[in-house]
This record gives sequence, structure tokens and C-alpha cells, in this order.
Amino acid sequence: MQQPKGIPLRAFAIFLLAALIGVGGGLLGSWFQRALDWIQHLLCGPGDSLSAAVRQNLTWWQTLLVPTVGGLAAGLLLLPLRGRKAPFGIADLIGLVQLRKGAIRLRECTLQILSSACTIGSGGSIGREGANSQIAATLATLIARWARLGSRPRAVLLGSGVAAGMATSYNAPIAAAMFVMEAVLGNFAMNVFAPIVVASVLATIVRKHYLSEHALYDQAAQFVTDLPWTLILATVVLGVLCGIGGILFRVAVKAGRTAFQKLRLPLPLTLALGGLVVGALGTFMPETWGNGFEVIQIVAHGQPAIGVVLTLFLWKQVATMATVGSGGLGGIFTPNLVIGAAFGAMFAYLLRTLGVADASQTSTFVFVGMAGLTAATMHVPVTAVVLVFELTGHYELVLPVMLCSIVASITASLIDEDSYYSEALRHKGEQVPVGMEDMAIRTTFVRDVLRRDCVTVPDTAPFAEVMRQLGEHRGDTLYVQDRNGALVGRIELQDVKLFLNDPSLTAAVIAADLTRPAVTARPDDSIAEVMPRFDDPELREIAVTAAGPVPRLLGHVRHQDVITTLGSEVLGQQRRSARVSLDGAPDQDLRLPAGHGVHTLPVPDAWVGLAVDAIPEADRSDLVVVTAIRDAGGRSEHVAATPDLVLQEGWQVVVLGTHEAVQRLQAGGDDGTRAS
Repeated sequence: MQQPKGIPLRAFAIFLLAALIGVGGGLLGSWFQRALDWIQHLLCGPGDSLSAAVRQNLTWWQTLLVPTVGGLAAGLLLLPLRGRKAPFGIADLIGLVQLRKGAIRLRECTLQILSSACTIGSGGSIGREGANSQIAATLATLIARWARLGSRPRAVLLGSGVAAGMATSYNAPIAAAMFVMEAVLGNFAMNVFAPIVVASVLATIVRKHYLSEHALYDQAAQFVTDLPWTLILATVVLGVLCGIGGILFRVAVKAGRTAFQKLRLPLPLTLALGGLVVGALGTFMPETWGNGFEVIQIVAHGQPAIGVVLTLFLWKQVATMATVGSGGLGGIFTPNLVIGAAFGAMFAYLLRTLGVADASQTSTFVFVGMAGLTAATMHVPVTAVVLVFELTGHYELVLPVMLCSIVASITASLIDEDSYYSEALRHKGEQVPVGMEDMAIRTTFVRDVLRRDCVTVPDTAPFAEVMRQLGEHRGDTLYVQDRNGALVGRIELQDVKLFLNDPSLTAAVIAADLTRPAVTARPDDSIAEVMPRFDDPELREIAVTAAGPVPRLLGHVRHQDVITTLGSEVLGQQRRSARVSLDGAPDQDLRLPAGHGVHTLPVPDAWVGLAVDAIPEADRSDLVVVTAIRDAGGRSEHVAATPDLVLQEGWQVVVLGTHEAVQRLQAGGDDGTRAS
């Protein structure tokens, strides 16, 4: 079939939805950041900065009280969730996209965002990008549900939400798009990358209108200078140190979580205790409050004393461990930038002590360290390079930042293959996919390839009944059930051959005597779990049973269907092993079981506007949509029924299924034409 020229309507719709997510995410994210500023002003009073407001307006006991009360309020808001850990933040969003497990629900998400606002607004040491990304991703989820999209476009729209949230947080559209491609989707295909860019750019435009058009660290970066080639090469050493530092930072955050979990306190008290630690730090160093913007300004602005750098480096980590470890909801990206800035400043001091650098180059190494630690912690070297460039607007940083980031990422990967995000997924017991093929087999489940056309016999069925079933139905496997409907086993064609020539045996043999154990799977098993069970070359299919004490038969999975589905997932197009003839000519590649047929019928009213994989389960339980037929300038055009194909009014569909299922669809409309 000749492919139509131009942009398909389906792809254009994804662009429009991504644009809507970008604008909506930028608006909501900007309003959220303004709300945080208002909360901080309300709690701490006026001031040029958060630390200045704390010093000028709060007494020591008020400094202790503000983050403690904020943590308590954050915990109380999470109580209605009843202990459920609904997905929140970038790590969980990556899990939603890559593993296609879990869902964002508006009520739960609203409570989490309000809780995050309490933590951040009261001085918690955590970033705003987690909440911003959650806001935009929730909007993307609502839009995807409204549009009834398939799993692939839903993943793209979720990625668009993450990009919009990151862009709104950092005023960095390129870095936001790169982060999604590098860490969230793991895919740089143009049909995926383009909607992400649209959302990121539009979110940044809205953000600039409501907040600021300047690079986030443009003032701190005014001291950035060019490095000679010797110091550019020296960033290799800084990269190694950042690689090790990224691992240590992850260990510190994990230790904070473990320490608070051992206390076994109710969630509100745990978050209040974390806030109390932050408040105690604020009594002598309020710069540890907030997302760390002030710390980077201090470290990068001029020539800070090494004692100041070390103090900020130490206590900022403690504040982050307390906030994140106690369960505060937010992002880890920004605190990681702060720690990286301190790494760079300490490395610059080391070079000054050795006499190979001067004080004027400190600011440059601060931003190089930020990129290095980000690349090491998140395993996103490309994002780290672009992010620092966009945060500062200084091209002079590109060469040292590139070198440091890639070395840091390689060093961290050699020590631990996991990033901060993949470690979070593994902590939940999830197997993190590596590469497109691995992602395909881990994000495709038995329910996606389940066939329900099983042929069953009771375990008391006589030999003649077994032979009749094998003769009337395609395939060479019968499933045997007991009187309660539980699966007992299976009968293969070769199991009956020994009895065919001995009539004296067949009269006494029943199905139970012929039964061999059945290889089984559950609907929620991934294809990765099922594939090893096909190691037996004689095993062509696996029985699928329901969870519970009684293993009731739900259907079966054929090895060929698994291979075909994986090909579709990896190659991005639907492949079928059988050819269907629509003109009545015989087709030797297609043999249908009794009671099944191929039918052409108008798209049912209930299906109009739905993607193929969004068709109600009750409608497609006994049939499969093969192709769609649409009018193309007076001629019929056949379109493969890919999961993402949206069915339109006036089209026809070619379905393969039982006659009863087709008749149910036709009950409210005109009869279709039997094709074969």
C-alpha cells in the first residue's frame, strides 16, 4: 500500500496535544512557583532572599518552628492516601513510562502537590522540578484519557509533561527535552522527539512571560572565564571525583531514608522531624533552606573561602538527607546541582593550592562541577552539558563541561550501573529495562497477547470425546478441567497416538489418563518472564490462568504471537503472520477454527474516535480488528489496524472472530459482508 504524503492526522493530533500540555504545564508550573514564593513570604517575611528573610524576621524558636510545622502539614495532607505510595516525581514518572505500570489519579496527585508545596514553602531542602513535572504529567494523563489514546502516545504525552515541568523549573527547554529523551523515554526517534520539543518550548515561553526571561544563574556566571587547555584536561580528574561523589550522594540520601524508616513514626511526625532538623540547621545557617539557589550564588560569586564552601557542602547535604529521608515530596535534581557546585569549588581550591589555577577561575569550575555531579548521579551526560549551558548562557563552559560530564558518567557507571532513578525503580522490585528490545519484553504483558479460544474437555471425558475435539478444532492442544473449572493439565496430539490402534484400551481411557502438566502464566506476567518457558522446542503455547486458589483457565498464549507482538513493539509497526483475502479467493496461509470468520462491517458507533487498543474489552474478547477501510478520494484504502489507529465515522473494519461476537456488533446497525 502506498503511504500518503505529508504529516498523518494522527501525528498532527499528538503535536496539538503536546502543545496543550506545554502551555498548560507552563501556566500551572509558573503559578505553583509563585504560590511557593507567597508561602515563603508569609512564613518568613520579606527579604532579598530566603536566608535573608530568616535572619531578619525570625527568632531562633520561629526558625525551628516554621519547617517543623510545614513538615507536619505535608504529612497530614498525605494521610487520606492511607499509606498508598501513589506515583510522584520524576523517578515514578519514569517508571510509568518505561514499565507502563501504575496510574496518576487526580485526587491523589492534588494531595501530593499540596504536600510538596508545604515542604518546599517552609524551607525544605528539595527541588521544585519534581512537583512541576508531576503537575504537567497529571495534565498529560487527563488529556490522554480524554483522547482515549493507546499506550505509545500516552507515553509520549507523559514525557511531554515531564519536559514541560523541567523547562518551567529551569528555564531550559533544550535540557528539558534532552532529559526526557535520555532518561525517561530512552528514544531519540523524530516522531517521539518532536512533540517533546513542542511541549518544552511552549512551557518555556509561558514561564518567561510569568516569571523571568533571564538564565537562572546569569548573575552568578558573570565571573566565568575561559580555561586554558591544561585546565580543560584537568576536568578529567574532576569528572572522576564527581563520578565517585555522585555515588556517595546517592548513598547519603538512601541513608537518610533508612534512618527515618527505622524510627517507625507516623508519616506526619516523620515529616515534622525532618523539618525540625532543617529548622535546627537554619538557626545558624539559613542558606541550607530551600532548593539551593542561594548556595550556588555564594559559591560561584567571586572567591569564597574554602571554609565557607565546606560548611555549606556539609550542612546542605544534611538538610537534603533530612528532607528527602523523612518523605518530603519534591525533586532531587536541584540539591544535586548544589552539591556539584561545591565539588567544583573545592577542586578549584585544590588547583589553586597546587599553583596551576588562580582564583578568577573558581566560578568556571563551580559550574563544571554542577554538570559533572548531575551526569554521575542521573547518568545523563548530554542533559548535564546542555543544562549548565542554559542555566548560565556562557559558551565558554561547553568544552570543560562536556569532558567532565562524560568522564563522571562513565566513572559512576563503572562503580554502579544504576542511576538515581533506576535505583529507585529497583528498590520497588521492578526490573529496569535496558535498550529498546529489553524494554519491549518487559513492558508487554501476557494479557496483551492472550487468546481466549481455548478448547477444553472435562477430566472425565471419554477417549472418543477427546478425539472428536482434536478433529474438529484447529491446533493440537486440549486443556483439561476438573468439575470445579480448575485447570488440570493439557493433552497434546501425540498423547493419543499410542491408543489409536488398540480399541480395547480406548474404551477404558478417559481424558485424565492422557493429561500431562500444563505450563502456565498469569495475565500480569511480562513477556520477559514467559519467554524462558518456551525453551522446550515442542511447546507451542502456554495456558493462562487466573490468580487465586483455583487456577481457572482464561486463555492461552502462542509462541508465534509473542514473537509477532515483540516485532511490533520494537519496529513500531504491526506485523501479522497470516494474509487475509478480501475478494473471496482462497488463501492457503489462513485457516480459521470452526465458528470463526473474517467479516467486513461499518465501524460501530461505540468505536468511533477510539484507538484500536482502546476498544472496550467486552467488544474485542472474541474478535481481532485486522484492518480498517477508509475512503481516499473515491477509492478504498486499507490501513493496518495498529494499536494507535483511531477509528473514524464512515470507515469499515475487517475483523476476525466468532460469528456470535460479530452479530453482537451488528445488532444495532447494518449487516456486514462476509469476506471468507
